[in-house]
Amino acid sequence: MPPYTKLPRPAGFIEYSYNPMSPPNWGIAASDFHVLVYPSVRIALQALLQATTTIQAQRLEEGTAVLLGGHLLFRGHSDVTQRLIPTRLRARWKEPAERERIPIGSPRTVKFGDIELPEVAFRQVAFDAGSADPRDEFGDWYERIEPWRSIEESLEEVQAELPERDEIERAALQRAAKLPQLKQLDPFRRKAVVRHYSKVPSPLLDVSTSPEVAAFFATGGASRPAIPGKIGMLWAIDLNFLADLFSLKITSIPGGELIRMTEQREKWGDNREMFEEYGVLPTQLEINSVNLDFHRPLAQHAQFVSLAGDGGAVLPPKTELTWWSIIERRAAVCAFIQDGTVYENADKNITAAALWPDDDPLANALP
Repeated sequence: MPPYTKLPRPAGFIEYSYNPMSPPNWGIAASDFHVLVYPSVRIALQALLQATTTIQAQRLEEGTAVLLGGHLLFRGHSDVTQRLIPTRLRARWKEPAERERIPIGSPRTVKFGDIELPEVAFRQVAFDAGSADPRDEFGDWYERIEPWRSIEESLEEVQAELPERDEIERAALQRAAKLPQLKQLDPFRRKAVVRHYSKVPSPLLDVSTSPEVAAFFATGGASRPAIPGKIGMLWAIDLNFLADLFSLKITSIPGGELIRMTEQREKWGDNREMFEEYGVLPTQLEINSVNLDFHRPLAQHAQFVSLAGDGGAVLPPKTELTWWSIIERRAAVCAFIQDGTVYENADKNITAAALWPDDDPLANALP
């Protein structure tokens, strides 16, 4: 689809807040953002593809598509409250609280002294976008994700469990190293195999270069179809923004590439002091991105991404969670209302038989 086209009309939108702002910053990651919710996964996929076409066109025009060959990485979640962070740092799943659905035509109000104003200026934003009716831009309703997402709260939920989670992964890696198919793999790709085929906590985030694979998983393709009426999410991750904050050195590794990044805080202005006061000290980051030469991950166009310190060292949890939180907020996202069916496209081999076969020998060897 051509860039700069108008997106489909949404059903509504969901507003997220990371207030109090974490990490404190100017222009690196927003404290609040909203996600448009579309009536179906197919319409959301159309909107996401239009948005990502624009992102890629702008990157190519600016000459800033330097990471991962300029590709975007995609991921799908069956619930809109699920985080874009690896399972090692993810809190235990809790059924999200019910959210109030508020009509766009009668938003809640806030008071400033004696003046009462709508909490969201729908009409002004719609007018700026060239529309007289805010529902053309936002849909018919909006919801808020509560509680607010702060890095401190996220860290408090998982920090005590990290040693146990790391031990579970170590034991799984030891078992994996004994399998004939995996003996010749380097340590990172062995980690990727364990992440892909087992349910152990992992510092790797598994993604795909195919948005349709993300749609398959977002609709429950690897487990059971999502509950109708629930809201799922499609993510498009563009890591190229990191080139504005780090100097980069990209090298080839087996199955992918390693990006070594050195912070350029001397160019960050006020953000340098805010990050240091917040407790995120200067660090070197490494991004490993690899694929696996096995049937299932190949069919899924799977990539595996991790954040590490210099030489692959484990980052302090607050530092790692800070950067994943920033990546989460810099992603392009579209949400959709689940209809209870799994997204498939047989013409492109997006089917349960191809992406999640029952007879995969590694899946049986690494439960």
